Amino acid sequence: MKSLLARLAAVTLLSASVVALPTAATAEGSCESPEDVPIVLEFGSLDGEDRVLCAQDSAGTTGLEALDEAGVETAETSGAMPMVCRIDGLPTPEQEKCGNALNGPGYWAFLVAKEGQDWGYASVGLQEYELAEGDFVALKYHLMADGENVPVDAAADASTRAAAEASGHEDHASGDHEDDESSSLATVALPIAIVAALLVAVAAFVVARRRRD
Repeated sequence: MKSLLARLAAVTLLSASVVALPTAATAEGSCESPEDVPIVLEFGSLDGEDRVLCAQDSAGTTGLEALDEAGVETAETSGAMPMVCRIDGLPTPEQEKCGNALNGPGYWAFLVAKEGQDWGYASVGLQEYELAEGDFVALKYHLMADGENVPVDAAADASTRAAAEASGHEDHASGDHEDDESSSLATVALPIAIVAALLVAVAAFVVARRRRD
């Protein structure tokens, strides 16, 4: 009978461990989907840190919405045709007033490309440009004195996509997912505990019957 109880306990523990195992890690922090848009930020002459971010699931949104999804802070001019004049606080108000129009020595050039292709100026501004699957976005602060050609150091390629970092929005979402997963596991664990108790009770009943017999 001790052997029976041991087998019942082993089966119960095995069932609980199989159900309670967390699911495999997903690609929440990656930029692998064609709907994820890598965003290259290059600060040029400004005192900023170049980086590559990922606006996840941003195909079909505007360039400005993708920047927001990637956690990039922007400011726009206040004129009839607003333009992004400041990214993550740069250029500073001393370098660019961000009034009715741009008045600093440079501007944030908005370029787009498909993977493996060269960068080119977007046909419209960030507010109007609708991103498509496979798009890459580059924003580089470019001095007007340097002419129209805007060289982007990062290429629109697989290595840049792989280096793209997901935003704080996704970290928060991941935390929510983990909380939901914990709640789900807790919900499953209760029935397992009840079943285990029933199995033990049945085993005890069988032991008692055999002893009486």
